Amino acid sequence: MGLVKRAGPGIEERADRAAEAACELADAAAGHGWSAAAADDTLVAVDTLVDALAQISPEAGEALAAMAAATAAVRRRLGLPADAGAQTVPATRASGISRPHAAGRPWRRGLGPKFQGIG
Repeated sequence: MGLVKRAGPGIEERADRAAEAACELADAAAGHGWSAAAADDTLVAVDTLVDALAQISPEAGEALAAMAAATAAVRRRLGLPADAGAQTVPATRASGISRPHAAGRPWRRGLGPKFQGIG
């Protein structure tokens, strides 16, 4: 597909919110410890964003495959559930990347375009 002049409905706004949330998380985490749940949630977010970006093109998916390997390595080093024993989402996206997630936890999907968070 490649880059287009105008992103699909809501993509630019959601990407902007994701970037802002990542900056807020980095600021909040500075100098503080991480729990296993917080690290796992963040790695799931990274994997999800990598998969979304990999839809740009097969070439982008190939380049981003290293990120999926990196998050798997971080999981191993932190003692979080990794590929072994974890379920994977079938590789049905343009990237062909299957992402691991913690066994026993449902795979997260978007909450929908009309979802409004608390606050």
